[in-house]
Amino acid sequence: MYKSRYRLLFLAVLSAGIVSCSGSSQKKDYWTDLDSQQLYIGEDIAVAPTSYGKVRGYILRNVYTFLGIPYGAPASGENRFRAPQPPEPWEGVLPTVYYGDSAPQRTEGKYRNTDQTFADHWNYDDVSEDCLRLNVWTPGLDGNKRPVLVWIHGGGFTSGNGIEQDGYNGENISRYGDIVFVSLNHRLGPIGFSDFSSVDPKYADSGNAGILDIVAALKWVQENISSFGGDPSNVTIMGQSGGGAKVCTLVAMAQTGGLFSKAVALSGNITGAIDSNYSSGLGEYIAKKAGGMQKLIDMPWREYLDFADACAREYNVDHSNGMMRGAFGPVGDGFNIPMKTFYSDKNCSSNNIPMIFCATSGELSGSERMRPAVTAKASQDAPVYLACFGFNPPLFDGKKGAFHCLDICFWFRNTDLMLTHTGGGARPRALADKMSDALLAFMRTGDPNIAGLPQWPRYTQSEGATMYLDDECRVINAPDAETLKGALSIQ
Repeated sequence: MYKSRYRLLFLAVLSAGIVSCSGSSQKKDYWTDLDSQQLYIGEDIAVAPTSYGKVRGYILRNVYTFLGIPYGAPASGENRFRAPQPPEPWEGVLPTVYYGDSAPQRTEGKYRNTDQTFADHWNYDDVSEDCLRLNVWTPGLDGNKRPVLVWIHGGGFTSGNGIEQDGYNGENISRYGDIVFVSLNHRLGPIGFSDFSSVDPKYADSGNAGILDIVAALKWVQENISSFGGDPSNVTIMGQSGGGAKVCTLVAMAQTGGLFSKAVALSGNITGAIDSNYSSGLGEYIAKKAGGMQKLIDMPWREYLDFADACAREYNVDHSNGMMRGAFGPVGDGFNIPMKTFYSDKNCSSNNIPMIFCATSGELSGSERMRPAVTAKASQDAPVYLACFGFNPPLFDGKKGAFHCLDICFWFRNTDLMLTHTGGGARPRALADKMSDALLAFMRTGDPNIAGLPQWPRYTQSEGATMYLDDECRVINAPDAETLKGALSIQ
């Protein structure tokens, strides 16, 4: 609980610093009248209807904020390993003023006294199977049809939550861009991706429960976001690291057609899912070793995580899923997720989804791994844009470079909020102006080109046009990762 109190105090102090900053962009970004009331909360303030009942949030610096809205029922008991179930409707007005529980995962070691902990200062509170919750930031509860951005967190397929870093906060980009920002939690690891389809047909979707949670959240957006001033016909999904892989998976799924129209994958991707023969075989092994499905359902979630991971280590002695992301992740079952390589069919809905891919210069090995996804998606008709983020913050003696996760707060105009990543001030804010404007343009039109950046060409395999994002932005033609490395090494 002390972490929660510290976080709220920390955010309040940072926010006070933000609104007092000078600079022209601040006039557009922030509520600058410090003599006026900043926060409004009460029984009749920030109340919105949803399909399941009314919710009540608060208004902070002119942004309506709703945290921890249920989009699915608790995934414990008989709901464990099942596709997400709808939440029970409620009477009256449900307070939604604090983030929902994180999905079951191991959080030990995140608060050690290290530079990494200082830089990331992870936000974790309660962890439970009642984790199917989402957050909404919006400038108004009105009839305006604002573009909607749905943020999908990283952490591979095993960890993370919708607000694990302060850079994920949706307030600033919502206010500045006049958009609705949504983030969410979903099931992870063995809880979200254990495939028991061969054990009992009742669990046919168990291998993809975690990704189906995100689909359920996107359906919630379609049904409810107009009540929050959003346009359900203009939804962009965006994720980083493992979230980028989830974005790539969602784009490839047939059942997501019509749920979003654009996608952004940062520092993570995927071009295929786990082979169902492997996943179902592992599921059979887990169930047999436990003594049946009921034993697995009755296990406390932490005990199940340890048990399933131990079973996977044993099973993997003689089996391989051919993936880099471990034993538990999206399964190519041929129904929820294609068995074949993603984006290989122009007749699929993915053909019409424009995408932005971006990696940081500090993870160029990751950039090489992104190249197959970028190339595969570029074979379809919708435009694809590639970027490389190269900002080196003036922290840690300048030795960290453009590290993993650094770019997130730039896209969302949170460089003065995530000070331990950027150092704060005018320099990172200037790049955030360009990146967030490009993102907002992409959300509205499917094209990230803006006046503040050089012309950003569509990616083609032959040219490999890459927008390099730094103090000075430029386009590098790099048809392969080695060419990009060479261009960056001589700048």
